Amino acid sequence: MASSILVTATQRGSGKSTLALGLVHLLESTLSRVGYFKPIGQRGMDGTDPDVRLMKDALGLEFSLEEMVPVTMDQVQEALSNGTYDHLLDTILEAYEKIASKCDFVVCEGTDYFGAMSAFEFDINADISKNLGSPVLLVANGDNCVGLTDDCECGPCDQMIQNITMVKESFDAKGCEMFGAVINRADPKYVKTIHDAAEPSLRKMGLKLLGTVPRTDMLSKLRIEEVAAALNAEVIAGQDRLNVIVQEVAVAAMSVENVLERIPRGTLVVVPGDRDDVLLGLAGAFASPAIPAPAGIIMTGGLEPGKNVKHVVLDLTGGHMPLLKVQTGTYETAILVNQVKPSLQAHQKMRVELVKNLVESNIDVEPLIARASVQPRSRRVTPKQFIHRMMDIARRDKKHIVLPEGHEPRILRAAQVLLERGIVNLTILGNEDEIQREISRQGLKFNGDLQIINPATSELRERFAKRYIELRSPKKTPTWELSYDLMNDTTYFSTMMVQEGLADGMVSGSITTTAATLRPALEFVKTKEGYSIASSVFFMCLPEQVLVYGDCAVNPNPTAQQLADIAIASAETAQSFDIEPYVAMLSYSTGSSGSGSDVDKVREATAIVKERNPDLLVEGPIQYDAAIDPTVAKAKLPGSRVAGAATVFIFPDLNSGNNTYKAVQRAAKAIAIGPVMQGLRKPVNDLSRGCSIPDIINTVAITAIQAQRS
Repeated sequence: MASSILVTATQRGSGKSTLALGLVHLLESTLSRVGYFKPIGQRGMDGTDPDVRLMKDALGLEFSLEEMVPVTMDQVQEALSNGTYDHLLDTILEAYEKIASKCDFVVCEGTDYFGAMSAFEFDINADISKNLGSPVLLVANGDNCVGLTDDCECGPCDQMIQNITMVKESFDAKGCEMFGAVINRADPKYVKTIHDAAEPSLRKMGLKLLGTVPRTDMLSKLRIEEVAAALNAEVIAGQDRLNVIVQEVAVAAMSVENVLERIPRGTLVVVPGDRDDVLLGLAGAFASPAIPAPAGIIMTGGLEPGKNVKHVVLDLTGGHMPLLKVQTGTYETAILVNQVKPSLQAHQKMRVELVKNLVESNIDVEPLIARASVQPRSRRVTPKQFIHRMMDIARRDKKHIVLPEGHEPRILRAAQVLLERGIVNLTILGNEDEIQREISRQGLKFNGDLQIINPATSELRERFAKRYIELRSPKKTPTWELSYDLMNDTTYFSTMMVQEGLADGMVSGSITTTAATLRPALEFVKTKEGYSIASSVFFMCLPEQVLVYGDCAVNPNPTAQQLADIAIASAETAQSFDIEPYVAMLSYSTGSSGSGSDVDKVREATAIVKERNPDLLVEGPIQYDAAIDPTVAKAKLPGSRVAGAATVFIFPDLNSGNNTYKAVQRAAKAIAIGPVMQGLRKPVNDLSRGCSIPDIINTVAITAIQAQRS
């Protein structure tokens, strides 16, 4: 997977898009495959994001516009209002991974701070940064550094530094990694002064200043062609001068004499189209070397001068002065013009090359190249990354999962989502007529993809009854009648489907007790070779990372040997889901300081784990605070590779484990996925009776992945 950064601005108008273009170009000179991605874009006049179109056309990027900008801000606004924001993040993550899989480095661009959603965009960009694993590169507007002199110290840069500080603190509070900062659009006379003034302040807050880019009128000023496009104006004359820079915008509402006195050179003048006197005066000013020439004229109200006046205007200007006509009124037009911002277009070759040169000359790109070369893999996985990866892994090798609680509405709703997303193949159990009635009541559609089996009438019932007798120990051989009756139970029937290879895994528990769900598996599926016990883990999806807790659901008071089995199985489970296992064997004591039977049990279990799996990083006994907090770890257990960095937490008994996971779930607003069974020869998993539809979907996906690896 490629390395990446998220280029985002401290405020609107900082020039992040042009900087992103220059960075992609500059990185392409060193790295073989550089990509661009804008997770959330705006809809331009042609329905596409203008920044993304610029990137594609100016740099010749291979990806389509739809691939590079999967979501619009309108969609975000709608998703926030109807509660589907998380699904939108899934869409973004999936689109990003398609691009990242083909690149060495991806430059991601943040949102535009435009419109009604601007107040929420820092949070949105933080979510994107965390879930893409893209550290933030801040772009600050150097225009804030005003009133500079040659002997300036740092006072004029205070506002810019305050903006950077505020934005960085917002990202820090969200747990985002910060990469550095760039100052853009700095006064060209004071570039070094601004850089030298800002650099120590940024260094103190932990930000590397990668460069300071000077402002240039060629990029920062509007051109008449941009105004014409934004206002959908009809160009009457001056097609050859539409690239002229607009220095100012003014409304001509006075007499001709007063207008000419107050209009500086390079002004775009907004005037009613029937003001013949003003139009003639401005045309004369354009032709006269003695009066400041306007850059162009916008005629409002859908009006234009009479035929004779128009001829005079064109004769005076030689047809070279841009003359635009719009349908809007004068006041409205003036407002619209002032809302237009300079935008770089791919066909503006000189401006595109200027951007490339400015970035190349003023930005230190080596830290970015180093990041691409090293490609560090963070052990911190966000909940969104974890769940997305989980679904992706399950989808790659689709397994067949059986759900015995076929009448339950939550199960049916989850089944529809699972089949629509192509995560698994499904069989549900129960009376088909009753299930179909419930499907109809819920308004669900399966298009023939859902298999339904009624154990009571299935031809498999007799076969499974015979097999159950064979699998039970001679001392506990059931009667035929009992065996046949048991196979009418959907939990026993579904577990036997897994045992006999007719399904790859089973998930139950939404309306069934844990004991009833697991009993058949413990009776005849049994544990893997080398394991003395079946156990469980919860994936604790905290805001910043995903941790593994075991055993919090099954074993009340495991022995040292059983605790070692739980630890090794939990580490394997973590590894299966791309969580690097750093195992903490928890106790009320850390290191060698404590004594007593409970501590001794954990100490013995840790020794067994190290003997059975010498390559596994494990520490114990260790207290929870020392396991998770680097500061506490340094004080209590210095030098430990696990202390302060644990990802797998093994509790000494069910009492401490169950209470801890529920406390963390509530206090930290964590998502707890589980219990996920481990140590069984084939995957069987239990749901909470209070489970939600996403809980069911997640557990089914986990079961499918276990089946892939069993």
